[in-house]
Amino acid sequence: WSYHYTNTTAAGKKKFFRCNKVKARGKQCDAGIYLLFDSTNDKVVLFRTTSNHTHDSIQEKPSRIPNEVKKIIQELFELKLKLKAIIEVLHERGVTLPSISQLNNFFRTIKNTKLSPTSISLGEIEQWCLESSQSIPESNDTPFVASYQIIYDDDNENDDVDDDDTSTNCFNIKKIHADATYKLMWQGFPVLIVGTTDLDRRFHSLGMAVCSNEATQDFRFLFRGLQEGVQKLNLEEINPEFLISDGADAIQSLQTAQNERIFIKASNLFVKKWLKKQPRFIEYFQNEWLTTHNEWYEGVGHFTPSTNNALEATNNVIKKENTLRERLLLSRFKVLAFEIVEKWSKSYERGLKQYSDKQTISLELWTSGYQWVKSNKSILSTECDNLVIPTLVEKEKCRKVEISKGKNVEIKIDKSRM
Repeated sequence: WSYHYTNTTAAGKKKFFRCNKVKARGKQCDAGIYLLFDSTNDKVVLFRTTSNHTHDSIQEKPSRIPNEVKKIIQELFELKLKLKAIIEVLHERGVTLPSISQLNNFFRTIKNTKLSPTSISLGEIEQWCLESSQSIPESNDTPFVASYQIIYDDDNENDDVDDDDTSTNCFNIKKIHADATYKLMWQGFPVLIVGTTDLDRRFHSLGMAVCSNEATQDFRFLFRGLQEGVQKLNLEEINPEFLISDGADAIQSLQTAQNERIFIKASNLFVKKWLKKQPRFIEYFQNEWLTTHNEWYEGVGHFTPSTNNALEATNNVIKKENTLRERLLLSRFKVLAFEIVEKWSKSYERGLKQYSDKQTISLELWTSGYQWVKSNKSILSTECDNLVIPTLVEKEKCRKVEISKGKNVEIKIDKSRM
């Protein structure tokens, strides 16, 4: 017998004892005794239950998860399944389910082993960055820290770049995409993603950075770290011609201009139309978007995506497949960041992605071009105030229109294409 608990009553103090053939936590044996210390005298009376011992028929749950079940849980964890989904898979496989507390404890152990502990100091982060940036890994798929900067005067200034050593391998990079994504870490730090697009407008990631803000100096640090990573790999320096990133909303009719002459003409008409009604906005628009930043129309970069949607899709994949829509602590995200960058690199080795240095022409486009050549259409260049507009025409369909300077010009119009 083992002491169980004490109960004080009017008759006296009762000390209960349980059968020690079963564990204290769990289902108890039906047999039991208790001692009554009579409150009116010095007598001690022993009472025994009428039930017989049932400890032999009690099936105890194992205190530990069997190794076979642990192996299955680890495999499911590697597949990025959450606890609820793992329980469903174990149930479908007919595996005896551990208790919720056992699963939670085992999950905590796996995360501490795989993603490191939850707490980390600024000095530990600096030491990790230093160790990860000292040497270039032998494997082409292993990431490394290209550059880092820690300012102790402000604990919020904590920057480290994780740069893939094959992402910048042999691409003739002319376009750089950059954007920040949030809700990946509890500390609220933005994660900056940098990459490029090929002639088929597919996005190729180059690396990522964890910065304290999404300001000019943070993007400057990101681009500088990218160049430092290229130098460490002894690759040709990146000299991009276009930067695609978030900005203020553009005027759609101006943004779709196909060349500089059309853009200048359209912007002058736009300013003329709204100058009297919105003088303050026009002043801002001229200074900011027609003088300082005036290369945001379509004709500036051919084969350049008009939006940053490809990079935004990459941000969504990180949240959906890597973090599982959960916010991680910085100490654990730094480990996950290396896994993400390594996955980017291996996708080329496995043939899941490839960089297109030539535009892929689909069969549909080839067929459409062949049909156009066979249609005997001709191209008429119509000069209008030093503006040349190519027009597809049919010879038998034409009409006269009046254009600037009082000139009548015969323009042939293909109504079947309108």
